[in-house]
Amino acid sequence: MSEKINEVPATTPNFTTEAAAKLAQLFPEIVADGKINLNTLRALIDEDAEDPRERFGLTWPGKTQAIRAAQTPTTATLLPDKENSVNWDTTQNIFIEGDNLEVLKVLQKHYYSKIKMIYIDPPYNTGNDFVYQDNYIDGIGSYLEMSGQSDDEGKLSTNSESAGRFHSNWLNMMYPRLKLARNLLTNDGAIFISVDDHEQSNLKDLCDQIFGESNFIASICVVNNLKGRSDEQYVATSHEYLLIYGKSEFVTNGVPAPDEYEKDYKHEDEAGRYRLLGLRKRGSNSRREDRPNMFYPIFFNKTNGHIGLERSSDEDYEIYPHLSDGSDGCWRWGRETFTNRLPEIAVQLVSGRNEFDVFQKDYLPDDGKRRVKPKSVWLGPEFSAERGTLQIKALFGSRVFDTPKSTNLVEYCLHQAASEPDSTVLDFFAGSGTTAHAVMALNAEDGGSRKCISVQLPEPTPERSVAREQGHETIADISRERIRRAGAKILADEAEKLDGRADALDVGFRAYKLVDTNFSKWKATSALPEEELTGLLAGMAESADDNARPEALLTEVLLKLGLSLTEQIETKTVAGLEVFSVASGLVLTYLNEHVTPTLDQLRALVALEPARLVILEDAFKGGDELKTNLVQECRTHNVDLWTA
Repeated sequence: MSEKINEVPATTPNFTTEAAAKLAQLFPEIVADGKINLNTLRALIDEDAEDPRERFGLTWPGKTQAIRAAQTPTTATLLPDKENSVNWDTTQNIFIEGDNLEVLKVLQKHYYSKIKMIYIDPPYNTGNDFVYQDNYIDGIGSYLEMSGQSDDEGKLSTNSESAGRFHSNWLNMMYPRLKLARNLLTNDGAIFISVDDHEQSNLKDLCDQIFGESNFIASICVVNNLKGRSDEQYVATSHEYLLIYGKSEFVTNGVPAPDEYEKDYKHEDEAGRYRLLGLRKRGSNSRREDRPNMFYPIFFNKTNGHIGLERSSDEDYEIYPHLSDGSDGCWRWGRETFTNRLPEIAVQLVSGRNEFDVFQKDYLPDDGKRRVKPKSVWLGPEFSAERGTLQIKALFGSRVFDTPKSTNLVEYCLHQAASEPDSTVLDFFAGSGTTAHAVMALNAEDGGSRKCISVQLPEPTPERSVAREQGHETIADISRERIRRAGAKILADEAEKLDGRADALDVGFRAYKLVDTNFSKWKATSALPEEELTGLLAGMAESADDNARPEALLTEVLLKLGLSLTEQIETKTVAGLEVFSVASGLVLTYLNEHVTPTLDQLRALVALEPARLVILEDAFKGGDELKTNLVQECRTHNVDLWTA
């Protein structure tokens, strides 16, 4: 219930301020003159504090600014791009064109801790590829210049090895993006990052800092070119790396076992097909003294088939877990687990040893696909760079993108971290759109409804390239077109099966573009001339840009209120006012600055009893009495009132 009018935030969350406020609540004594005294905090929580200059860890020039970049709010927002979208009204997928640092900040409000899996294939820093040139003071302003949305001419450049701070430039680019990405992961989520030898060691150290060493899952060797690269000076490199980190509670379902694994399931009973796994522990900690509670006899009666922990007759065989050298070992299960899972136990005579041994029945899952732990080396044609290139050529007829990843590689990652059918997946270095393609393909395969958010900078394609000849001026153009074509092909292939599954497939996406805020913001500096300052102050009297479309204002309002980018939106007319109804009336917004509503019209909006009512500040035209009466109406109907 509104006791006052709430204001839609002007920027994304300020994590520095929020963190300081939480620390101040825990340790009030660390606040001095309104600022956090780090020396006092260190004394409170670390009595054996070391000199920070001597601590182990990765550091580089610009690290402090990179840390601050992740915490600095942005005024940027997203502009709906329906012209480039597919199935806008029904899709749950998103494609965003823009600088991913600013976009990650924009996504924080709603998608905080909601992304199940992130896959990224960032620039490898080979000395020739583009590395984002961040302006930490005004990130959105720099992006607008670069993308041609402002008068100044912005340029992209490669990170040349001859330039100073070669590795530092790359780390400064990666740090704030990974920091913000971690915020978006669910507690049981994970991030997968492709990288090669140029920055693998630095990336590992960087991720240890951001995600924590305890959340390191694996460093996978992906063999993507079995023949090796002949242009290498000393060794024909055949592999890349894939670093995997969890958020805090990562659990994996593993990956589907190859088809040949099913031949191991030779046995069958009323519960299904199964294979036999020895119950005796093997490998490390398998001696009796290692786990004495796991050493106990199991009794088996060959005549009646009885198996148990107590002798049933004098004919029972007494079976102990003996190692291959005859010494005492231990079982994998304790007595309680053994009793609870007795139906899974089988006893067989071991040929060659003339003695009985105990086994676990490992059943094939109901779907006929066994899941296994992935190995640390991924080898196979499905992971190769050639496979990714062939997939692009199959859609475009030519190689419009130089280094596409294979969709099979990303699907393999999805099996491990996004096996739940409703998982949300993020790729903020979308490139050619491989991740979105992989998500749609896996959904078609297993009937899932996973959602994908793709983010790509509008980096220009090279002049006279195949991509440019086909009309793709930017990498973002290629990515969007790849998702369109892949979705259409998947839909056509599924429709041919006539099983009705094609009707449920989501192969669309809502397209957005990163833009500056549609609302007034303070842009003055100390160097601003007096006449420009006067004009700026006059313009601040209005909350919204006169040229902003209502749909653009609505998107920004919803983002800053913490709603998603795929909310269902209807345009309604209520008492003569055209309003937006969001999420079946959960939120009502009136964003027309040119028509001031009457009190009766506002009462009609309040009478619908939305959870939130958002009114554009400019619509009141300075009418404080109208606002006061609206507050009273909202209080009566328990409606939360906001202005933008």
